[in-house]
Amino acid sequence: MSTLKVLLMLFCFSLSVQTYAAKEKEEIPKEDKWGKTNDRSDNSPGLFKDDSSVYVYSEKELDNLTIGITDMMGNVYHYEVTTVPARTYYAVSIESLPAGAYYLSIYQGSNYVIGLFNIN
Repeated sequence: MSTLKVLLMLFCFSLSVQTYAAKEKEEIPKEDKWGKTNDRSDNSPGLFKDDSSVYVYSEKELDNLTIGITDMMGNVYHYEVTTVPARTYYAVSIESLPAGAYYLSIYQGSNYVIGLFNIN
């Protein structure tokens, strides 16, 4: 097999793996009031979801981060204060939650991010 064919096969395989990984976690729409850095870039945590978990992602370590999951009626299903390491998807299981709409709330001091997600 020629080197060009091998490289083409590897390239196609890497594209399919990246596409699958991107579909694995969907981004949760969010509203935020998260402080801007000196370079004015958006450094708010990202919120993601798959079938079994919701995820918090940040490029920087987040200490004393409060993570909460509530339903539309305000019932609390998850509450914790934790540290999210830099460049890590921090997972919170949603497998036991009944079908419905939920808020994923992230707080650190006066900064916050709130996302809305559904479970079918």
